[in-house]
Amino acid sequence: MAKNASKTTANTENNVCNQHKTTTCRITDEDEKNENTEPEKLLYVQQAQEFYHEPIENENSVFALIASGDINQLLEAKLKYDADIESGKGQLSDDPLRNQIYHLVVCAAVVARTCIAAGMSEETAYTLSDIYIRRADICTSIEQVIELNNEMVMDYAVRMQRLRRTKRLSVPVRTAIKMISENTGKRLTVQQIADEAGYDRSHLHRLFKAEIGMGIHEYINASRINAAKGMLKDGTHTIADIASILGFSSQSHFCRAFSEAVGVTPKEYKNGKLP
Repeated sequence: MAKNASKTTANTENNVCNQHKTTTCRITDEDEKNENTEPEKLLYVQQAQEFYHEPIENENSVFALIASGDINQLLEAKLKYDADIESGKGQLSDDPLRNQIYHLVVCAAVVARTCIAAGMSEETAYTLSDIYIRRADICTSIEQVIELNNEMVMDYAVRMQRLRRTKRLSVPVRTAIKMISENTGKRLTVQQIADEAGYDRSHLHRLFKAEIGMGIHEYINASRINAAKGMLKDGTHTIADIASILGFSSQSHFCRAFSEAVGVTPKEYKNGKLP
């Protein structure tokens, strides 16, 4: 289950425990040899809680802005947040790389809880947290961790923005979106979605396009491409697996659809190339 603590890569015992509701230190094999590991771990938890407690309650904090989906204000607040960390505020480790990774782990836990409180499903929030923590495990530079942290923050914010917009949609359109999101790997037809929404096929299509700005088929394809992006970044699936999981007729069909939508091939995207 996504709510369970992440299974991280080798040399990592723990990252976020108790379904990410408390933060614990990421203990490596090297740390285990250090007799001061436990005091350092306790100090880490204490520092993390002190550093993140006040910002969570501040409505203008990065975390509140993520939950609100206010991307414009978030970008400005994130600069101050990053500057605080770079200046040494809330320092969690003397090692610069480890310090950044620790902050990402704690940030992932706090963001997940904050977004859940604002309406995001636990499944989505904890799965995203797991994915970004696993990706942090393989970062080898401070720059990589900072970039990953920024990506994580924006990912949550965009999803919260989309969630808040969805709540303002009509019931039939919300029903259609819910069905599409829950069946990303299935080949849904507009008629199936219309039946679920209890609307005439043509009427639902017109209503959907008027409220969302794109047709149902376009939205289905965009949802599959977005899911593919996450799976490619996660790195645990092959391109052929992703094509099959997301319901594309073949790997070549998936590659063609992905390239047309994103501007780069799935392989290029997986290797970090952006359009």
